[in-house]
Order: sequence, then structure tokens, then C-alpha cells
Amino acid sequence: MSFAAALGCLPAAAQTTQPSVNDWQFEFIPYLWLAGIRSDLKLGPLPGDTLSVSSKGLLEALDAGAMGTFEARKGPWGGLLDVQYVKLGVGNQLAGGLLGGYNVKSEQTIATLAGFYRVAEGPVAVDVLGGVRYVDASTNVDIAPSPRGLGRHIAESASSTNGILGVRATVPLGDRWSLMGYLDVGEGSSTSSWQAIAGASYQYSPTTSLKFGYRYLDYKRDDALLNKVAMGGIYFGAGFKF
Repeated sequence: MSFAAALGCLPAAAQTTQPSVNDWQFEFIPYLWLAGIRSDLKLGPLPGDTLSVSSKGLLEALDAGAMGTFEARKGPWGGLLDVQYVKLGVGNQLAGGLLGGYNVKSEQTIATLAGFYRVAEGPVAVDVLGGVRYVDASTNVDIAPSPRGLGRHIAESASSTNGILGVRATVPLGDRWSLMGYLDVGEGSSTSSWQAIAGASYQYSPTTSLKFGYRYLDYKRDDALLNKVAMGGIYFGAGFKF
């Protein structure tokens, strides 16, 4: 299967007031990303098979998950850590299993650590980011006997690291609302990824905000059982400043 979930509220929205250059400001953002998923699997006797889970079907496939972002800023400098853990299960049976099929269990942890620097304030605040994205994944596939071959079990555990470069822009809309756009690209040994986010934030109180939007993530690993994942969907969460 695949992973759902990568960095959903990673680019936290602009703040209604600017912190003092001498003060640290922190924000914790728990969130949920309801992403439709499309994955390519290298299954040997079933080459080029594709698994798809819609945004509606994601909650049925989700066995366990936790997502959150922590961000710190002091003046123009800052850093963020986004961590996701997702466990999914999905199956594909043909003619009730008489013509074969497969069940896939996937467990993934995705962590992104990045530093950023604000290069522009003005009416549009712009941050440039640089860091790493780490993915640790285990995939188990049970293939039922079919006219194409005997049944078998395939298991793989792998991890990879991408260096990433990105930019995000935030646009305040009055005292409470703001818009945010984010884009990053990543490269590593036999791996590549890119991500785009468009979102909004509502400042409910001086220390609490509500965040939502749409996010898309594409990830490829040439030497893995789960070698390509593309997913997109809405996210929502809450930010707590302290």
C-alpha cells in the first residue's frame, strides 16, 4: 500500500502579529490529512499493478495513525519538525478470490526536519526552506493463487532520506484570516519527491488557530517494492502557540 500522510500542515500559516526578534515563538499543530492514494507495486508475477484508495475509502483502510508538526521561530530564522505515522491495509480480490488477488499491509513513518529564513515581509511573507525528509516503510503483500501463478508472501522494509528545498508564502487577509502556499522538491539516492500545498488559517484566539487546505505529495523510489506513491486531498488541524 502506501503512506498517507506527509507534512499536511507543515507550512504553518502566517501569524497575526510579528514576534519580537529577541523572543522565541513556538507552535504545535496536530492535524489529519484525508488523501486519496495511488501506488505502484513491483509484485513479480503481477508486474505494474496499481493500488488506489479514495479519500472516502482512506478511513476504512486506516488501521492507525498520528500526525503533528512542531515549529519554532526567532525573528527571520526558524525550524520545523513534522512527523507522521500511518498503518494501512487494503485488498484486491478477483471473483471473490477464485481468480486470485492480493492483500497489502503498509506501515510508514515520515519525518521532515527543515530550517527556514524569511526573505521578505511586506504584504506577502516569504520563507525559504532547506532540510531532509526521512521515510521508513514496511510493506507486506499476500498474493492468492491465480491463473497467473502460485500464491506467495512478499515482505520488505526500507528507509530513505531526501534532501529538500522549498518556499512558502503567506498572505494576511485582515486580522484573523491568512492564505498560504507551499512547494518543495526532494532528491536522494534512487529517490525523488515533490510536494505542493494551498491552505488557509483562521486565528480563533491569540494562541489558537484553525488550519485547512489541499495538499499533494508525489514520492518515487526505484529499488523498492512500493516504488511510486501519489496522493492528494484535504487536510485540517489546529495550531497552538506558546
